[in-house]
Amino acid sequence: MNTHESRRSSVWRSRTVGAAAAAALLVGGGAGATAWASQPEPAARTTAAGDAATVQRLADIEDIRQVKARYFRYLDSKQWSKLAALFTAHPTIDVGAKYSSGKELAEKTAALLGDAPTAHQGFLPEIQVHGNRATAIWAMEDYVSFPPGSSYKNGFHGYGEYHDTYQRINGHWYISSTELTRFRVDTVPNWTPPPAQK
Repeated sequence: MNTHESRRSSVWRSRTVGAAAAAALLVGGGAGATAWASQPEPAARTTAAGDAATVQRLADIEDIRQVKARYFRYLDSKQWSKLAALFTAHPTIDVGAKYSSGKELAEKTAALLGDAPTAHQGFLPEIQVHGNRATAIWAMEDYVSFPPGSSYKNGFHGYGEYHDTYQRINGHWYISSTELTRFRVDTVPNWTPPPAQK
């Protein structure tokens, strides 16, 4: 075999060995990649757990928003027993007057307002959930009229914020404390709606 043929044979062997090595690497790498892909990554498990925790936190925040929405609606629609049921058994309540239970708040508010029209709003909530407890700050605005014959000759239009805490009991959220701070109160005339037309 001459030198030229020897050189060509050597190149051919080199290429063959290189191709075989590349094939082995690809096959081995492919098998390894398949085995690797079939095993759940710790990071993937952590992400799934994180996603579930985020979904739960958002669900809790929405439930708390619903509780506070009912609080305002029950005040204005005079559903006093439902208002009382939004609170834990021993809440701390300070809304300008202090009450020791949801029932006491409901009864004394009913006696004060009677059927006089009111309008309460809560918005821009900042809610933080910590397991079965939560805190919230709500911007608020209310417009309150007093019934005819009340010792309050004028109603008021108020602005402020609520600082609340909540507790989850048997899967449901309840208000465990609420404190109302008013930033501004404007006096307005009391208003009694005209009788309904028949």
